[in-house]
Amino acid sequence: MSSPSAPRDRPAEAVSPGSASFPKSRRLRNRAEFQCVYRDGARWTSPLFAAIFRQAETGEPGKTGLAVSRAIGNAVVRNRVKRRLREAVRRNLAALADGCEIVLQARRRIVDSDWPAIEADVRRAFEQATRVRARRRASAEAGAAARPGASARPGQRRQKR
Repeated sequence: MSSPSAPRDRPAEAVSPGSASFPKSRRLRNRAEFQCVYRDGARWTSPLFAAIFRQAETGEPGKTGLAVSRAIGNAVVRNRVKRRLREAVRRNLAALADGCEIVLQARRRIVDSDWPAIEADVRRAFEQATRVRARRRASAEAGAAARPGASARPGQRRQKR
């Protein structure tokens, strides 16, 4: 038996140090943040989860939140689903555009799905969020150019005089 101070034989990880974490600054953490995404977001669905995403007002890095309801299973099952989703998000976080906020709502099929399917669906959800963000920004800019005096930010109303 080796001493506690002896080095352990562990293989080097293939993930670079910069992407090896899922920092709290990249997570949706409280009810208010989740509610903003649910209220203002667009929806994309896959067999494994539903993704709700919105463009935040600030230019902060993209944030992700996970929602796993009791309908998925008992606590052990729900925690396993959250761990797998968190890891898939961590590995694909670079694909999430700045300013995007996304909530992944797990569905029952995720419990029996294999790892490559989960990771591929998370990647597709992040790509979809980025595409919708680009389309909304382009349409908002085009609408503002077509209407003199209109705001470039969607959802903002002009005040009556």
